[in-house]
Amino acid sequence: MLAILVLALGIGASAAVFSVLYENVLKPLPYPQPERLVSIHNAFPKGQTAVTGVSGFDYAEIKGRTDTFESAAIYYFNDLTLTGAGMARHVDAVNVSASLFKVLGVKPQLGRLISADDDRRGAPGTAVLSQAFWRTAFGGDPAAIGRTVHLAGRPYRIIGVMPRGFAFPYPATQLWIPIALKQGEFTIEGGRLEKWLHMIARTTPGISPQRAETVLQAIGHGIGMRFPQFYPETAGWHFMSRPLADEQTDEVRRWLFLAFAAVLCVFLAACSNVGGLMLIRTTARNGELAVRTALGASTARLVRLILTETALVALAGCGLGLLLAVWAIDLSNRYGPITNSARIGIWTLLFAFGIAAASVVVAGLVPALGVRVPIDQALKSGVTRTSTQSGALRAVLVAAQVAVALTLVFIAVLLTQSFLRLMQVAPGFAENHVWTGALEAPMNSSGRYEGNPGWNARFVLPLLDRLASLPEIVSVSACNAPPFNPSGMWTEALHITGLEHSTPPPQAQLNGVLPGYFETMKIPLLRGRTFTPSDRAGSQTVAVIDDELARRYFPNQDPIGKHIGVGGMTDKPSQVVGVVGSVANTQLGGPHNPELYFSELQDPSEQIYLVIRTRNDADITPAVRGVLSEMDPNVPLFDVATMEERISASVKVRRFIALVLNAFAASGLLLAALGVYASLRYAVELRRREIAIRMALGAKPSDVVSLVTTRNGIAVGAGFAAGLLGVASAERLVRSQLFGVRALDVGTWTIVLAIVGLAVMLAALFPVRRAARTDPVLMLRDE
Repeated sequence: MLAILVLALGIGASAAVFSVLYENVLKPLPYPQPERLVSIHNAFPKGQTAVTGVSGFDYAEIKGRTDTFESAAIYYFNDLTLTGAGMARHVDAVNVSASLFKVLGVKPQLGRLISADDDRRGAPGTAVLSQAFWRTAFGGDPAAIGRTVHLAGRPYRIIGVMPRGFAFPYPATQLWIPIALKQGEFTIEGGRLEKWLHMIARTTPGISPQRAETVLQAIGHGIGMRFPQFYPETAGWHFMSRPLADEQTDEVRRWLFLAFAAVLCVFLAACSNVGGLMLIRTTARNGELAVRTALGASTARLVRLILTETALVALAGCGLGLLLAVWAIDLSNRYGPITNSARIGIWTLLFAFGIAAASVVVAGLVPALGVRVPIDQALKSGVTRTSTQSGALRAVLVAAQVAVALTLVFIAVLLTQSFLRLMQVAPGFAENHVWTGALEAPMNSSGRYEGNPGWNARFVLPLLDRLASLPEIVSVSACNAPPFNPSGMWTEALHITGLEHSTPPPQAQLNGVLPGYFETMKIPLLRGRTFTPSDRAGSQTVAVIDDELARRYFPNQDPIGKHIGVGGMTDKPSQVVGVVGSVANTQLGGPHNPELYFSELQDPSEQIYLVIRTRNDADITPAVRGVLSEMDPNVPLFDVATMEERISASVKVRRFIALVLNAFAASGLLLAALGVYASLRYAVELRRREIAIRMALGAKPSDVVSLVTTRNGIAVGAGFAAGLLGVASAERLVRSQLFGVRALDVGTWTIVLAIVGLAVMLAALFPVRRAARTDPVLMLRDE
């Protein structure tokens, strides 16, 4: 029964992790010939943003190479307010070129897709719905085709519904609308520097990824020669492509492979443990096996017998393991950070049966090697207790289990320390008791809030005043992009007056804020001032910069009073009026990128986040929704989260993998302890007669302890030595994922060795005590 439980643990954990890995990394994309799909980027190795999207001009240049790229498409993410289908709601929309669905090779379930005529500037708006959104917003009614809804105030006619499971480019996508680039300019606004469009392409049949990359480099070189100011080859700029499958699994790929490697170690430890248990059982049956041999059974027949018995154990372990996998997968789907829900599919079943078959070989071969016992010795009285021919094999298995446990505990301790130190990093603001939620201007055909100055002055500022009067609110403000928001930060090139031109040019993340933002977030003011209500449209445009921007671009200077232009606005530079502390915007512990804040009253955005500091952890969402509905029911509130929740979400994959690896380390440690315990206990049982004789002749308990632990001590020591090799390999795998931790840190090694050493000593304690307390009189009387 113990062997079945051990194998169930190894097989169940392996099947669960494989299921998650398959659904999120290994499973082919649900498109025809997905290996021909690639994503294309601009790479700026020396820039603040190393990898960007493409501009409309880049898209036009690349899609023209039909000898290499059969078709190409672009898209970008959008947040829109939908009206005309019940209450106003926020929707996750994606603006796409008409060619996107052709590139992916998909067809609608109902209606039609976006055509080239739809995808032109000035054409009537059209929209294609996802299956899930069609069912939730329109009740799955086929009559929804042809209905008109309003997105950001503009009418869009619903023309199609996509089949179940299609959710490109990410699961939250609810609808697709035309991108409608300006003809001739191939851009929405700006020029070749506006590299924020996502691009995918389908390679021509017969074109290898290497050939496609070579063509991209040639295209890039030609553009770089014509426009060196936008494509600085001398600074390392180049086009790059990646398989679309790799692009969509980039966040979790390395972590899941690490978890899979760890769980395979647990599986090997489980097989080794079962092999040890089966070896002990086989050794105890030496007399029976000798009788079978004397009656004519061949060695091959005995090996088949043991492998068959092991196969039955493995089959039972596989069945129980699959039940364990179902439970583990359900936990992962509910509480884990992985986007695609895992399930027990055909590939998971095949994998489970495959490793069950492998366990028969790994766990059954070792005891099968121990059946070669000379008949004359095996049939002697007492041989079942005195035979030690299998001792060397048991020692090897114990060493293997200790080595696996040491490796797993090392990885778990490293990643746990890394995660804990990461969570201790100050983000640059006081994240406790800060509530955030997004709003979007409900522009309609009558032009309400059109132009945005009216949106901020006529709606947002009065809203902030009303919210500030609520008793549970300490202070309130708003910004365009709070730290750790799901859309990230916008990065633009800077034109700093008096600064010599460089390649690549200076860059900074941009964030529009309203007065009181820095005070609400408790971002420290280092010099100058922050924004005031007088910094509005018509006044001198001003900016506040962070300490990193000041240090990098104004070394040994006072930046107050300097002028900075952003993007194409070189003719209207902003005057720097203040310097604030740097904050972490996308990841804790990452490098600080320069950040420039502008006044939302001077350059408003259609979408804005409320930032509210509360007196306690009470949920103020109902109160905010109540005030919003009173002021304007067409303004949706979405992406609601506290700042602590946003920070926690940014490290959710790290936290999840650290928890999983700790569970695997605990499993490996338990299996190693079980192996040591079983080996020592059986060794004591085998040598009880010898121990009794020694004690009768004057041996002390300490001599007995030394007698029974020597061989296992050597095995444990060999396991520690082999574990060092495993640790060296594992450290290279996780090195790039560590934060604030060194693999050779004395403290880390002390913790690891203490954990494994303590587990081994506890496992050895009871068998050793049993041996030391042997009563020679009783033992020899029984003999």
